[in-house]
Amino acid sequence: MPDKTGSGPSPLERLVEAQRAEKKAQRKRDSRVLVAIALAAVVLIGGGVFAFARYAPQSWRHQITALVKSSPSARASRTATPAVKATTQPLNPLGTNGPPADPFSGTPAATWADGAAGITVPAARAQGRYSAAQVRSALETTRKMLIAGNLDWPTLRGGKPTAYADLLTRQQRATFLAGLRTRALNKDGTQKNTRTWVTSFAPGSTQFVTTVIKVHGTMSARAASESGTPVLRVRFDYLFVFAVEPPGDPAGWMRIVQQQYGSVDFASWDEPGGPLEPWVYDTGVGTAGVQCSVRDGYIHPDYPRNRSSGLPASGAPQDPYSTATPSAGPAESCQTITGT
Repeated sequence: MPDKTGSGPSPLERLVEAQRAEKKAQRKRDSRVLVAIALAAVVLIGGGVFAFARYAPQSWRHQITALVKSSPSARASRTATPAVKATTQPLNPLGTNGPPADPFSGTPAATWADGAAGITVPAARAQGRYSAAQVRSALETTRKMLIAGNLDWPTLRGGKPTAYADLLTRQQRATFLAGLRTRALNKDGTQKNTRTWVTSFAPGSTQFVTTVIKVHGTMSARAASESGTPVLRVRFDYLFVFAVEPPGDPAGWMRIVQQQYGSVDFASWDEPGGPLEPWVYDTGVGTAGVQCSVRDGYIHPDYPRNRSSGLPASGAPQDPYSTATPSAGPAESCQTITGT
């Protein structure tokens, strides 16, 4: 915390105050944007935070509805992109010489499935106008998207997320690929950067302790309607837990907990009666153990040996290992967690 006993504000205090003023102005520009919640706490076995952002604001939902009957080029140009924030303090036992044989031991993730085995497709049943076969296909496609976006090693290491891009419609793929490097903002203050659609660690920042990634969550499908337009909506909510360390520094290891939740809508976007295609929207991402205020779309672990200052913690504690949707809060605020 800044020293408030001096005769005047320090440069750090002035910077923090300026940032807060900017964030307050951004919130006023669009009160509908749901942005990050970061969680920070120090517990007996270590510290941790949880950064949360819903990266398709409510206004995008209405845009998608309108796009159903518009041209492919119009749909692509009106795709909204994520507003993802990050925060401080890692999830790891401090003061060790390196990770144990099982870096997930002592956490809820210890009993979770490994990798893609944790993303299972429920029994498919007909939903409204959609046959059981169509529901099954939509669920399988969503599973592939979750695997490609969160378990693909080239993507995780910060490379081009080709596996995920190949599963998008042509229009959404073009938007996704075009926004992977931008730091620009939309008019509503959300980021145009689309790297946040997938899980990618900043290149050169991370060495994986193990190739095991713990996964836990659910998905379901139902018939839905957006302003009279029928869609087959697949809801998903998954947690991905990674054990990582700074390159060449095993003693600085930590766990990262990434939550991906939201919807993929399936419809015949390009032609009436054509095959059902996915459209990703109304989706959120939350990450525990990352740095604050990073805007490049990558995960930057907040390693214990180089812990960032972060934002002041506030709000009700939340559990990073729970698939309950984090509550909305002020833009770029920090919130405590119950444990790691």
